[in-house]
Amino acid sequence: MQAMIKKILSIIFVSLLVSGNAFATMNEVKKIRLLVEYLSDRPCNVTRESVEITTKYILSNSKLKITEDYDDPYLYIQPIIMESEGICTAALNVSLKQSYMLKDGSYNEGDFVYYFNNTLIFTSSKNSFKGYFVESLEEEIKKFVVEWSEYNK
Repeated sequence: MQAMIKKILSIIFVSLLVSGNAFATMNEVKKIRLLVEYLSDRPCNVTRESVEITTKYILSNSKLKITEDYDDPYLYIQPIIMESEGICTAALNVSLKQSYMLKDGSYNEGDFVYYFNNTLIFTSSKNSFKGYFVESLEEEIKKFVVEWSEYNK
């Protein structure tokens, strides 16, 4: 009987721990780092710098503060761009993550994801691709800021 009560209490305790993390929202986030995935050799005329400038410009009009502190959550922008015979194709992933390392001495680490969204972009011309890409990036960052603002009213 006592073993069964301990088991039930353990289940309740674990479920409370899990539910606390399941409802963590972006209202905890006030400042973020920016991490843009490496772009090799200006694929389809898109540069890492143009991604950073576009993102920072939109974020500068929000109440989010950009920081360099490693302990802060980071806005991860992953442009995946391919070119074949003058036609460019891309996928764009935007996520807000927080890195954690377990404090049990195991050196295990992982990411807590606050936000995730991805977009697939198609275009037929290398010359016009950058415009479509930047437009899609702006839209994705605006969606993120709007969702963040909803949590931080």
